[in-house]
Amino acid sequence: MRIREIGMVALLAAAVMAACDSRTIDDPGSFDAEVGREEAVTDGAPVEGISQKALDEASAELEKRIASKSIAGGAYMVVRNGEVIHFDVAGVGDIDDRTPLEADSIMRIYSMTKPIVSVAAMTLWEQGKFKLDDPVAKYIPAFENARVLVEQGDSYELVPPERPISVRDVFRHTTGYSYGRDVPVFFEFYEKEGMLYDAEHGLFPPKKSISEAADSLARIPIAHQPGATFTYGFSTDLLGRLVEIWSGMRLDEYLRQAVFESLEMVDTGFSVPEVKQDRFTSCHKWEDGEHIVADKAETSLFLDGFEFLSGGGGLVSTMQDYANFCQMLVSGGEFKGTRVLDDATLELMFTDQLSGVAGEFRFGLGFEVNDAVLGAGDAQRSVSVYRWGGYANTAFEVVPEANLFQIFMRQSIPSTHDVARALFSIVYSGTD
Repeated sequence: MRIREIGMVALLAAAVMAACDSRTIDDPGSFDAEVGREEAVTDGAPVEGISQKALDEASAELEKRIASKSIAGGAYMVVRNGEVIHFDVAGVGDIDDRTPLEADSIMRIYSMTKPIVSVAAMTLWEQGKFKLDDPVAKYIPAFENARVLVEQGDSYELVPPERPISVRDVFRHTTGYSYGRDVPVFFEFYEKEGMLYDAEHGLFPPKKSISEAADSLARIPIAHQPGATFTYGFSTDLLGRLVEIWSGMRLDEYLRQAVFESLEMVDTGFSVPEVKQDRFTSCHKWEDGEHIVADKAETSLFLDGFEFLSGGGGLVSTMQDYANFCQMLVSGGEFKGTRVLDDATLELMFTDQLSGVAGEFRFGLGFEVNDAVLGAGDAQRSVSVYRWGGYANTAFEVVPEANLFQIFMRQSIPSTHDVARALFSIVYSGTD
């Protein structure tokens, strides 16, 4: 595997290079070809408190998934105490031309955009640009006319909301806006306003600006009273528009200034520049029992980008860049001496905001709040994890109290996150 210089000092250390996969697939027609693997030389001792056995089992699990042809390729990273202790890159980025997946491959992260935009928004909260319980209509007047679609016997009726949609609703997905295809009765409203991802694959966003999209959403009825339950959809895209209003800048410009530059996220953006297009991967899907390319890297619309700067799912990124973002999260809002967020702000973002309205599901300001069990047997302990994933099967989990995070990325739709869950669980079981 070719490793380009990609920024993190730890990644360039010899031990990490040894831990990375070194493999090629020579047979263009099969994943069954023998692949080489350069193993790290260890004495079996724990690495930063994580057993070598667990790390080896995680590598074996990833290899098994590729050998069984259930995935084309994947990149998996474990970082603890600021050290990259495991970085495994395996398989291909395109199953047609057998392009190897590499450590610095650029991938679509879709909804892993949401935590980044949420962090950017909270930098503006720290500046006093808004309050969480402000009505959205304070900043986008069209939402003064928001209506709730309620079922009345055999028909539906539009009624005023019991309270305005708030900024907090936008962060925690309690606005009542979905992606438009989940409930048939709402589809016609989203279709009429052009607020649908493309019908064939769901890969590409609506064909309008996020300013136009915000006004379109205001004309679409919401599925429930604001705050009543968690409804996944365009809320973070609306947050992206609010970021533009609060900052006075385009979303991409503010993300660069407030997040990307501070975190050295040099390969993250809403499109893939020409000089980096050889590192962009294809996206796959399953069709009639066959794994095929759904979006070819060389012809993808992501090369030029979209008018719709999707705060909910528009970014491409790399393992390195997202690792820098996660390191900031586990370090209390700081990265290499630069503070992105105050630690108290991050703690607020990691606090459940749903108060039981979605059952046992917990969600903060941009992150799911969950629990994980570290260790095995009598040494087990429960810790809080903060996480999210993307449509093309990218996922991350951060565990601040253990100074630990994990990232997994591959490119295949729709999301199942089965590989990430398996790998993360293996490593948690071997963590003290």
